[in-house]
Amino acid sequence: MLKRPTYGWIWLACPVCLLFVYWILGWFDTYTEITPTHDNILNTCFLLGVVGALGLVFVAVFGRQSLKVWQRIYLAIALAMLGFLSVFLLSSRIATLAENHLDFPAARTRTFSGFLLINRAYRTHGKGQSWNIQTMPIWSNLDITPSDYGYMLKHRRPGDPGRDDDEISSRGYFCAHVLMQQSGNAVRVLNAGSRKLPSGTVVICPAGVTSLVP
Repeated sequence: MLKRPTYGWIWLACPVCLLFVYWILGWFDTYTEITPTHDNILNTCFLLGVVGALGLVFVAVFGRQSLKVWQRIYLAIALAMLGFLSVFLLSSRIATLAENHLDFPAARTRTFSGFLLINRAYRTHGKGQSWNIQTMPIWSNLDITPSDYGYMLKHRRPGDPGRDDDEISSRGYFCAHVLMQQSGNAVRVLNAGSRKLPSGTVVICPAGVTSLVP
């Protein structure tokens, strides 16, 4: 006699599939748009993530009646986190790809080499460790290679009081020498997105650099 399908496992598989699609789309996410910010779209993606979390919480609380109350509470918390992350990450990545396509039509986009002033750098630890820079005066968060981060550690800004290997103060002392594109008011960094900037990107700012330099 055939067993009834376990619909709980189907609901669990859905966010896992969404995360897999998010990972696949990462291969196409090679730009970081630094202006405009599209905060309204990001907020919409956040709300979609909340809806995804609530949907899986409903499944955990009302769809798994065979579990004890405390088990359903733990399951609800786990599924809420998984539901939010899967929906938010996928929707924001799709939005990012769409924004880059719409904001940078080929006929009206110019490519140039320039410098981005770096405000600070930091690194994270754990399985998903990363090495990052934050730019100024236009804020963006970009991944760099461990070798570039090591370069910043060895050539700290004169007067930098920090000695924490996880935090580097730049305040415009270091620059990211990157390839950029501009279309109207929209500016993006190439070879970025879900990837690390190429090794050798971080340099000590040349004299006179105060902002984006084409």
